[in-house]
Amino acid sequence: MKRTLWLSTLLAAAAAHAQDSTFTVGAGIAAGTRYSGSDEHLVAPVVVVDYQAANGFYASTLRGIGFAAGSEQLSASIGLGYRGERRENDTNGFVGRTGSKALKGMGDVKGSATLNVGAEAQLTDVFGVGAHAEIPISRRENGKQFALGLNAKLLDSQADKVTAGVALQFGEAKYMQTYYGVDARQAARSGYRVFKPEGGLYGTDVSISWEHRIDAHWAVTSMLGAQRLTGDAAKSPLVRRKTTPTAAVYAAYQF
Repeated sequence: MKRTLWLSTLLAAAAAHAQDSTFTVGAGIAAGTRYSGSDEHLVAPVVVVDYQAANGFYASTLRGIGFAAGSEQLSASIGLGYRGERRENDTNGFVGRTGSKALKGMGDVKGSATLNVGAEAQLTDVFGVGAHAEIPISRRENGKQFALGLNAKLLDSQADKVTAGVALQFGEAKYMQTYYGVDARQAARSGYRVFKPEGGLYGTDVSISWEHRIDAHWAVTSMLGAQRLTGDAAKSPLVRRKTTPTAAVYAAYQF
């Protein structure tokens, strides 16, 4: 289960115009699917440890380590993150049961350190646009991923902030082969047919988030979303469900 690129863009953009240094800790729970296109569900803990400096530097379990700069109208960010692994077996660990028997014979996809680059422009008081790139700097064979999106502030008050977003997800050929393709060796081990997807648009993400601030320190954030696979990704023999939901809720205390 992986946080979307568009959410990474929104988090970093929010950091770009921070006025003061803050430190936030929190915890919650998230639900999603075991891999993109899976019909098996996964529930995992969410751990929030986030330091945001007034100069734009951040270090976070949600955002990685990086720097964001700009204003409420235009912002950009660059940082280091981590793209999680995909296991070919059903395993039990700290985050619950991960991996899937449906991937048996496909081999594990190793996790990779990534360079994350994003930019966002606030077009009006309500609407903003953004772009984000996730570039592996280890395990480069896993491939690059990109997102273009639109977000809308549905509510922006002192106590509540509600934001909705839609994003187009793109992957280069290496990315598509890693997560949706089946080569000849994998086909012989897994029983799936050989499948070689092309790079390009592979999915659409929609999401809505609600932050409710209880007081000056405590806040509860809830998120709901879904991904719809399209193009070659939707045709992959690994895909059991083209539309998959995600959800998360966590409480956090800000110093």
